[in-house]
Amino acid sequence: MKSFALLASWLWAGAAVAGQYPGASLLAPEAGGPRLAQMAGAPAPEEPTRGLRKGKVHMELWASDIQVTNLGVKIGGGPFYFALVSGIEPGRDARFSFGAGLGGHLTLSHRFWVDLDVTGGTVQPVQKPLEGDGGNVLGQGRLMLGFQVLPRLALFAGPTYNMWFTWGQPDFDTVTRMDVKQSQPEPDQRLQHWPGLQVGLHI
Repeated sequence: MKSFALLASWLWAGAAVAGQYPGASLLAPEAGGPRLAQMAGAPAPEEPTRGLRKGKVHMELWASDIQVTNLGVKIGGGPFYFALVSGIEPGRDARFSFGAGLGGHLTLSHRFWVDLDVTGGTVQPVQKPLEGDGGNVLGQGRLMLGFQVLPRLALFAGPTYNMWFTWGQPDFDTVTRMDVKQSQPEPDQRLQHWPGLQVGLHI
């Protein structure tokens, strides 16, 4: 139960922070803007085309080569955002992960967008997490191409590049379904890296 408490507290923290940033409101026109121009008889300037995606706080649910179920929170409605990520992989060697990172958002068109971020975290066994003689760090670079179905619903998919560094006695031989390249900087250390995939929902 300790592992689920850790994961729940991580997600609760993200939700608590997200609660301080409700969905983006419409920006009021500046004084002397389009309305004043219309009153003066001049044509109002055209507003720039914006993407369909709305809001300053977004949640994502996705599957990846590392874990079948992942949940994340992105905070930021502009070109940059802060991300909290977590996931769980069921089975005999059940594990979960949590991490945080920074990223950027680019609107390609009314419905298409790209997110690119870098996150860092750790992978722990569901049974007896944060115990044992070793530790690990999981770093990920993620590229997401999104298609906005509704203002608060999108589908996304994209590649990832992952690095998993362990020391001591790791709990797992690997954390991915992909083939990995591995090196040993020290006798009790391992570094694995590999390209991965992800697909999910953006809310």
